[in-house]
Amino acid sequence: MTSQPLRVAIFMPHANTVYLSILFGLKRGFEKHNVEVFASVSHYDETCLLAFCQQFKPDLIFELNRSRSQLPNLPKHIMHIAWIVDSLGQPVDYYHGSDITYFFGGPWKRAFTANGGLVDWLPPGACETAYDFKSQQAISDFSFVGHIPAPWTEKELSREICQYQGQTITFGRLHDELLDYWKAFSFENFENFTYLNSVYELIEERYAQKIEIQDQQLRYDLGCRMVRLRNRHQLISPVLESSDSLRIYGSKNWKNWEQYRPHYHHFVDHPQELKQIYQSTKLNLHEGVGPHFRVFDAMSAGGLIFAKRTPDDHTEGGMLEIFEPFVHYVPFLENDFAELADKYLGDDTVRQKIVTTAAEHVRAHHTWAHRAEKIIRDYYSVV
Repeated sequence: MTSQPLRVAIFMPHANTVYLSILFGLKRGFEKHNVEVFASVSHYDETCLLAFCQQFKPDLIFELNRSRSQLPNLPKHIMHIAWIVDSLGQPVDYYHGSDITYFFGGPWKRAFTANGGLVDWLPPGACETAYDFKSQQAISDFSFVGHIPAPWTEKELSREICQYQGQTITFGRLHDELLDYWKAFSFENFENFTYLNSVYELIEERYAQKIEIQDQQLRYDLGCRMVRLRNRHQLISPVLESSDSLRIYGSKNWKNWEQYRPHYHHFVDHPQELKQIYQSTKLNLHEGVGPHFRVFDAMSAGGLIFAKRTPDDHTEGGMLEIFEPFVHYVPFLENDFAELADKYLGDDTVRQKIVTTAAEHVRAHHTWAHRAEKIIRDYYSVV
């Protein structure tokens, strides 16, 4: 008698093109390993999920950004895997209780102290179908695909943080002090709540007060939005100092920044257009979480990744764990940006060699089928 195939149910938080791409990438990846897959673009509430389980009888439920702790009545015999790609402003320990817990970022995994069963880092995979390799004539030296927050409003800048010697310490004042305070940090192993803790440290050192900010929007602005703004400015500013050949794609917030407005095109999240952008750019800019979705997609399609170095590159979940610098991508810092950009913009042969090597490496080791293989292996190690 042949054994029944493994049954996996995959749930995304909601329907958008990014989640659809992940959903069908994973679905096809599992099916290459003879797994029976149910795929949904929404989280079911617990009542509907229990009814679904009675009908489909899954062995494993794989959910993005939801843990078993949020499903207290899920039968124990059904394995639950949580893949945390966005913490949604929550501490990472909020996502506890699953049989397997994967984190998109290495610092999140290292900050996790709750019960999460087997806890590991899971990077994205490449879809070799959607992001098939092709050489195209470059139409710009640089491009960046991603979000930037809107500029701060006067109302946001005037928010009160605390009182000190009869003065109101506003968000605007703290914002500028924080940017200067952070210059002394290496930022290794930093995540949203590490940044928030640095805010408390600064307030205690400078204003002799121990506070805890309760307002969720203010917490997000200090622990995430501020950081993303700083990172985007540090990424794009060196480009504008040396080149006008830059295309920016993402949210319309880019138009609210005078220096970026001339280079902004439009929002894009369809794989076909993303692929063409990656392929028609000499140097695709990247900063943030090292092995990001855009890194795998661009490499698979034949785009060269020009990535800002981070202190976490050498740690688990960092770029250096799975890619070799100057072989699969080109890393840079602000002080060597111009030199490296000139070198690789001017050498088509070297660029093409990196592009080809990276695409071969991704297709050999980092597709969604490879991610599905790891998930299946981990499942059988804990079942």
